[in-house]
Amino acid sequence: MLPVNPEAIGVFGLFATVICFGLEQVGVGVKGADHAKLTRTLGYIAIIFGGVCQLYTAISMFLFSCAGDHSKYLGTVFGFFGLFWILVGLFFLKGGDKKVMAHFFFCALILVVLFTIRAFADGLIWPLGIDCVVIDVLLITLIFGWYTESPKLSKLAGVCNLVIGAVSFFLLYPHVLG
Repeated sequence: MLPVNPEAIGVFGLFATVICFGLEQVGVGVKGADHAKLTRTLGYIAIIFGGVCQLYTAISMFLFSCAGDHSKYLGTVFGFFGLFWILVGLFFLKGGDKKVMAHFFFCALILVVLFTIRAFADGLIWPLGIDCVVIDVLLITLIFGWYTESPKLSKLAGVCNLVIGAVSFFLLYPHVLG
């Protein structure tokens, strides 16, 4: 019996998380909202959809080599982003220093740039490589946005999240209909 490829679960987790964060960051549906509840809800979405779904996918990739030659690479990508989203979710639930998170985003940027280079080197340009490029832009925006707390950069981060969600749809689409 062949193992089922769990990429759809991981990509759906990414898709759901970045769309929810992006819509909130650009201001859709937040007028008059209870911001404490909104922040908590985003934290839960980040932990469950962004974190748990992507960690499950990473573990499956490592244990069952579901993605063939790219299993270790994709397992590492999903594992990193699973942990990334859990940290972001905990930040939204418990709070913390945004400047320290900006430092973390800088460290994450270094790793994601390496993911981007590997995606292009392996010929995984569309949609994975393009998604990685937009994530690079998002992380650069978050570094400066969280350090300076600029509302304009927050909106730009929201647009980046929505673009990541749109591109991720093309990663998800073949798994859902395939």
